[in-house]
Amino acid sequence: MLGAFGLSELEEKVYLELVRGSAGTAAELAPRVAATVAELEHALDALTRAGLVRVVAGRAGAAPPDLAIESLLNQRMRELQEARVGLWDWLRQQRPADPMDQDVQLVVGVPAIMQAFDQFLRGAQEEVLGFDRPPYAAVLQDNPTEIEMLGRGVAFRVVYDRRGLERPGAAAHIGRFVAAGEQARVAANVPGKLAVADRRVALISFPARADSTEPWALVVRGATWVEVLVALFTEVWDRATPLRLAPASEVVDDVERQSTPTLVDRQILSLLMTGLPDKAVASQLGISLRTVQRRLRQLMDATGSATRMQLGWFIARHDWL
Repeated sequence: MLGAFGLSELEEKVYLELVRGSAGTAAELAPRVAATVAELEHALDALTRAGLVRVVAGRAGAAPPDLAIESLLNQRMRELQEARVGLWDWLRQQRPADPMDQDVQLVVGVPAIMQAFDQFLRGAQEEVLGFDRPPYAAVLQDNPTEIEMLGRGVAFRVVYDRRGLERPGAAAHIGRFVAAGEQARVAANVPGKLAVADRRVALISFPARADSTEPWALVVRGATWVEVLVALFTEVWDRATPLRLAPASEVVDDVERQSTPTLVDRQILSLLMTGLPDKAVASQLGISLRTVQRRLRQLMDATGSATRMQLGWFIARHDWL
């Protein structure tokens, strides 16, 4: 139970025995945990350094578990963080100094790519940049790793291909990421599947070219290639349309005429601005085509727009999206 905190089996037995029983010397505790006195002295010394045991006049007693375990947990977290920083420093030292010396790793098959992608995300510390586009090797499913990384403060910027928004449930799927903090945009033709972590490593995915081959991906390290991929992402990102999607739990109600966009209005407008037709927007949001068109008509009336083009100009000018 306490092994995760770095305690040995004997140290854990001694501490639990002290919590359950009374204080005692090493000689008194030894038979209670079936160990020698020398082993007990060594274990008590380690437990004392960890703050789990206090020794007064040669007698050891357990520190309060709630305070002791919390202190031990914080200590282990600090040690892990220091180890992580040290590991990254070591890895940087092992990499070639020449930026032209590239490291490229080939990954083949859906399971291997998914595993590599998960490891790739977990290695990010500050930012992940990404392209998402068809074809897809799997059905829509949540990405708990991205949600976890967003919760840790890692920034995500993703450009989605407009064709991907035509998949059933795509808006709700992306909406969960947006609600968690992802910045999402949509472009008419995203050039490929790409992810870049901390501007130091990239994952590029390629679809299968024939029934006899599997999808494959490249994990690329090296300043020269990664800088090119970041430049490509930035160019596509700057031209893409911001995507504003409410959380999937939002209830779509029949709205009244208002002069400012509601949460549902922003969903409708955001999807329309990507180029999706009215029917596809209604399908993504789970509302009727008539509701979409009626709400657009109300917004046009409220903003004094005679056409949808004028409404789009009004949206841009007043920063509705």
